[in-house]
Amino acid sequence: MYGVSSSGFDDVPLTSLFRLKSLTGFSLLAWRAADPERARQDIAEVTDYSVAGRLRTAVHARLPLTEAVEAHRLLEERSNLGRVLLLP
Repeated sequence: MYGVSSSGFDDVPLTSLFRLKSLTGFSLLAWRAADPERARQDIAEVTDYSVAGRLRTAVHARLPLTEAVEAHRLLEERSNLGRVLLLP
């Protein structure tokens, strides 16, 4: 990572910045494609847990629909620690 506290990027070649970047991610589509039968089993297991009430969803805020602006602010700031629900 490069940082400059007093001036611009005078001595840093732009191409050297590209080598420092990496991207790590997870794709449900790739996971399913790699082992479709295992994916079906895992999804069935999670579905069973959900139906049995063994899974809980963290809810950060429950807001009336009239406070949609506040809900968007929470999401944009990434300050929520769970779902932000808009209620009718």
